Amino acid sequence: MGGGGDGGFSERQDRTDASKARARSALNVLFGVAPTVAVADMPDRASFTTNTTTGSGQDQQVGPTVFDQAGYDAAVAAAQHANDAAASDATTNKAGLDALFQTTRDNAYTAGKRRVDEQKTTAGRDLKFELFARGLNGGSTDIDQNALLGRTYTQGLTDLGAKADGTATQLRGDNEAARLQLLQSIDSGMDQGSAISSALGQMKVNADRAASDATGTAIGDLFANTGLIYQQNRVAQGKQNAANAWATTAASAARPATSGARSGALTFAG
Repeated sequence: MGGGGDGGFSERQDRTDASKARARSALNVLFGVAPTVAVADMPDRASFTTNTTTGSGQDQQVGPTVFDQAGYDAAVAAAQHANDAAASDATTNKAGLDALFQTTRDNAYTAGKRRVDEQKTTAGRDLKFELFARGLNGGSTDIDQNALLGRTYTQGLTDLGAKADGTATQLRGDNEAARLQLLQSIDSGMDQGSAISSALGQMKVNADRAASDATGTAIGDLFANTGLIYQQNRVAQGKQNAANAWATTAASAARPATSGARSGALTFAG
């Protein structure tokens, strides 16, 4: 009985461990990580070595050892090709995922920039009208205000870039979390086929979610609190409207109430 007297347990355990190692390696390749173990083992020379015999029966004699060099070389080439292909697949998959992360980042930035550009156009138009209304167009105030508008816009693009980077980073992190979770599942008994299928499904979910998040990228109202001159006018008008509303409410509260009640002492029926 094999396995050192343990009923073959050690041999079976070795096969199980080797199967798990290859499943982990295949999963890593899918996520663009170089294979951690060989996909195919190099052939054993003994498998291609035979002993020749001459004669038969009691006259049979062992002849010279024959080694199938051609067969061995072919087996080595096939194993090497399989291992090289796995490494190549890892490189290809990494490049594909990196391209996906970059595309996600670009889409998030483009979507956000479209909104920022719209805000800048509106702010620029409001600023132009306000400067004209005050007779300040063409002067130093005009120059300073438009410089502030430009600085705010540039800072907004910088902030947007960071947010777009975050969208891509989130996708990368989600994929890595899926990989680590599935590696644990393999250790717990999940087979290679199920792990690969689950990985493909999770990667699609992650990519779809990131694409949806990218289209909604925004950084809020960029020009709301910049101190542009047209905002000053709106703040002043808002304060005046609030004061008028308070005054109206206070005056109403101070006005004597007029009701149909008669003056005089109250009487109670006995």
